Amino acid sequence: MPAPSGEERRRCHAARDSYFTCLSSNNNNESACSKEKEVYENVCPSVWVNYFAKKRVYDEYKRKLNNEGFKPTDEKPSNGGQ
Repeated sequence: MPAPSGEERRRCHAARDSYFTCLSSNNNNESACSKEKEVYENVCPSVWVNYFAKKRVYDEYKRKLNNEGFKPTDEKPSNGGQ
């Protein structure tokens, strides 16, 4: 598969941004963004779709960690049965 052209990359990024904006506006409700998701998946290579999905989850995790800080649990680690 040849690398996407500059125009194909721009269309993919625009479709991704539209879909992710829709998800953010609709509390991550995928059914509310089905039209945007269909365009996104049709315009972008599937490998990119997988990458962008993982990156979005990771970026949201980092944002939450930066805003709320690390919150350790009160659980003590097990001693391996000792």
